[in-house]
Amino acid sequence: MSAQSAAWWRKARRARDRMIARFSAHPAVTNIDIGLLDPPEAGVFGVRIHVRGTPDDLSVPQEIDGIPVGIVRGDYRLQ
Repeated sequence: MSAQSAAWWRKARRARDRMIARFSAHPAVTNIDIGLLDPPEAGVFGVRIHVRGTPDDLSVPQEIDGIPVGIVRGDYRLQ
């Protein structure tokens, strides 16, 4: 998946957990994970906050503890 170090992954999991604590109760947030940020071709891994719509009250930092944070917009539904 990635050539990131074990230390980077530990830091990324801590950053993800902080974002979960901060944003998981927001009604527009559908998931928070670690993965490729947009554009995927750039190969940048970080914490992704999945949201539906474009909520005005969601203030997401660009990075946390040196780990990039990105927003993924999508209205996911079961198929």
